[in-house]
Formats: sequence, structure tokens, C-alpha cells
Amino acid sequence: MDLQFSILVPTRQRPDTLLATLATLVWQTGDDYEIVVADNCGDEEVAAVVNAVQQRHPRVKHVRSDRVIPMAENWERGLAACTGEYVSVLGDDDGFLPSTLDAVRALVAATHARLINWSVHHYWWPDTIVTWNRNRLYVSPGNNQIMWVQSRAALIESYRNVVNFGDLPSIYTGFVHRDVINSVIDRYGAYFVPRDMSPDIISGLINLAYTDRYLISHQALALRGNSRRSTGTSFWERSLGKERRTDYQREEGKTVEQLAHPSMTASENVGFIIAWNKLHLKDLMFPFDNEIQVDLSVLVRHTIANLNQDPEAYDDNLADALRLAEKIGFAVDPKSIPGKAIDARRPLQGPAGSGANMCIGVNCTLANVFDVAGAARLAEAMSSPMNFRLGSPASVEEPTRKAG
Repeated sequence: MDLQFSILVPTRQRPDTLLATLATLVWQTGDDYEIVVADNCGDEEVAAVVNAVQQRHPRVKHVRSDRVIPMAENWERGLAACTGEYVSVLGDDDGFLPSTLDAVRALVAATHARLINWSVHHYWWPDTIVTWNRNRLYVSPGNNQIMWVQSRAALIESYRNVVNFGDLPSIYTGFVHRDVINSVIDRYGAYFVPRDMSPDIISGLINLAYTDRYLISHQALALRGNSRRSTGTSFWERSLGKERRTDYQREEGKTVEQLAHPSMTASENVGFIIAWNKLHLKDLMFPFDNEIQVDLSVLVRHTIANLNQDPEAYDDNLADALRLAEKIGFAVDPKSIPGKAIDARRPLQGPAGSGANMCIGVNCTLANVFDVAGAARLAEAMSSPMNFRLGSPASVEEPTRKAG
């Protein structure tokens, strides 16, 4: 039987969270999917976790490197072992909901989309460095609307403005058809290119470049986990993540100075990192496309406006913004710089917001839940069953034009 789905789980020595993540995949219904664990030189504890899961699921592949390799290389090795028609990447502290694959099967059958993206719930593990959110689940009820988005317009918008990488249609938050992946590989020799960049960010931009449109579910279909060794969390919370960032950069074999685009200044600010990923990809894929431009003055203004989102990193982020402004010749209005304000952080408890922006905070300790597998079941129990309605454009058959 041909497999419809491959779920790639890259992992780097996190057997504790990996076990719970794989549990959320084993419980998926159907026999049309495989699990591929791309093990970045893990020890016998990681091997024991994978072996235990292999006893439960007949199609679990364990692809292990014999040395620590950069993240993008590990993802690429895992991707090469995937045989499904659609591929998704799931982090080793993240999780699928019990109904994720059922929902995606329904979307594929109804739309034949080659790129499907979704919203996520957020789970903060008990050991997260973000101490005020420890063992908290943030459920995003969203709505049942499924929208087509025009890829070219989204690509231009992503370049011109500061966009959270979670808003990009990444392979990390969705399924990508094999034809899209192969088109990129045929052109560049790999899917996660440029090789030194962040594969989650890069894949979202590449997917926009190699599709005409994509499907997005505003109902969350997975959980984003944030554990102690989460690389993403170490960049989002700059003031708290120095230890993990240092380990990550050592394993990557590159410093931020080496990774930064020549038109920018180096920084550990996540907005800067997303911007130089965009610039490096533009150099590779569309250097002469004048509609696809990064306005670095927007990044400077955004960084300054959000200085108090991580007040402990206020001075570092302000200094980085001012250095970049000087490099690009942008005059910063001193009146636009907010004063430093350190507020006590408090986790959300109960509902907040409204409509599509509504979020429900759950104290998982009170619910006797302590990992992403339990949080996934809890999130599903708090969500409406998928009964999607398809938004515009009206036709459901996706074009298959490839990027030039």
C-alpha cells in the first residue's frame, strides 16, 4: 500500500520529550502513514525510546547520524527517508492532536491541496525556561474556516513586513506534497536551502515560492511544545535562552556573525534572524525580483516598538536596533523609543480575547497533565470537532505551476 503521509521527527538528545511526542503519532488512526525519526547522534536512551515505539507502530524508521550535524542537514537526511505523498515535520517536544491525520485526510480529499498549513495550540513543558508559563496549555479555539491563500501575495507580504515565522506555511506547521519538495530538490539539490539557514523558517518561504496557493486551517491541528532545550524558545525569550543558544551555535558550527546577511548586523534577536533568512533565500532564489524586498527600517521600528516584550533583553535589543539603523542609514526618532518597563509575568488562566483571537489558559498541573501527549488530548477535548467550511477562492483544485 502506498503511504499518504510521512511525519518526520528530527531529534537531538531529548529522549524524555521525544517519547511523549511519538505517543501523539502512534495514536493516529489509519495505516497510511509512517513516522521517521531523524536522530542527530543520540545516545542509547534515544534508541530505547524509538525501539519502544517501533513495537507499537509497524512503520517507524530510525535514521541516526554517527556525529552531531547541523539542524538543516539532519532534517534533510530525515526527509530523504520519507516515502509518503505528503510530508510534515514535527518537533521532538511538539505533538499532533488525536484527530490531526483524520482532519488532514478530509482536507486533502476535498481540496487536493499541495500545501496545507494550520494554526497551533501552545504547550509549555514543566521544565521550560519561561518559568511563569511552566506546565501551561494555551488553547486557541479558532474557527472551522479553511482558507485558500495566494502564495505570491503572501510571499511579498512576508518579505516586506515583520512576520512571525509561525505565520509562514512551513513544513513544520503543515503537510507539503512530494511534488513541491521534489521541485525544489531538482533545482537546488536539497529542500532546506540555503543549508546554513533555519529549516523551519526557510521552508515556509520556499513553499510560498513553489506553490500558487495554499490551504490554511484556522482551527489548530497540532501543539507547539516549549521545553527546556527548545531552540525556538531560546530565541523568542532572548534574556533566558543564552545557554541553549550557545549549545545550538556550537552544534551548528557557525556563529551569528557568520550567519548574518552582509546587509545586516549580527544579533540574537529572533526578528533579525528571520530577516537574514529571507535575505539569504532571496539571493539564492529570486535575486532580481524587485517585488520581493526586505525593508530593514521596518525591522528597526518593530524591534524598538517591542522592546518591553522581553524587558530583561531591552538593552541588547535596543543596541542591536540602533546598530542596524546606523548601518542602513535610518534615522531613529528618540521619541519612538519606549521607556523600560518590567512587569510581573503572570500565566493566563481561563479565557481571554474574543472571536478568532480567543485563547484559553489551562493549568495542566491541576488537570494532572505533565507532557505534550496529555496536553494534546486535553486540547482536543476543549476544541470543537472539525466541520470545515472552505473560503475563497471558490475552486478547490490547486494549480501545479512551479517557480521559475
